[in-house]
Amino acid sequence: MSLKSIDIEVFGRCIKVRCPDKSSSELYYVANILNKRLERLKEKTSVSNIEQLIFITALNLCYELELEKQKSAHCVQHMKARMLALNEMLDLALSRE
Repeated sequence: MSLKSIDIEVFGRCIKVRCPDKSSSELYYVANILNKRLERLKEKTSVSNIEQLIFITALNLCYELELEKQKSAHCVQHMKARMLALNEMLDLALSRE
């Protein structure tokens, strides 16, 4: 997998990053999402310090990611429980034959 260097602009700052050739469009896309989040946060909080906005956004993203991980783990547990119940029902039905 070859890497290439691309320039990404985040909140007015140019950042050179290396990424796989096939991932550059996705990186531009998420950089755009990040820029929009930073703009919304700036408008909402009236904070103008770029570093503070970036740190607050990073904390928000980490929090959201952690919530999604917890939801995912809950869904996995729920599906495992349902699969076990279904397996028991199948075993019971097959043993009656």
